[in-house]
Amino acid sequence: MLYTDGLVERREEDLGRGLARLRQHAAALAREPLPTFCDEILEGMAGGGSDDVALIAVRTAPPHAGPAVATP
Repeated sequence: MLYTDGLVERREEDLGRGLARLRQHAAALAREPLPTFCDEILEGMAGGGSDDVALIAVRTAPPHAGPAVATP
C-alpha cells in the first residue's frame, strides 16, 4: 500500500498516532476485497483532514501449493 501523508497526518496529532490508526484499520480490513479495503481505508482515515489524499493498494496472489494440473 502506498499513500500520501494526508492519509495519516493531522496537525493536532503526533504522526506515530496516525500511523498506528492506519495499521489497526488496515489489519481489520485485510481480508476484504481490494476495492472495499481501499474505500474503507479512505473513509475511515481521511475524514476530517484538510490535506489531499492518494492511496494505491496491491494484493498479490497466494503462492501455489504446486504446479497447476489440468483435470478432465
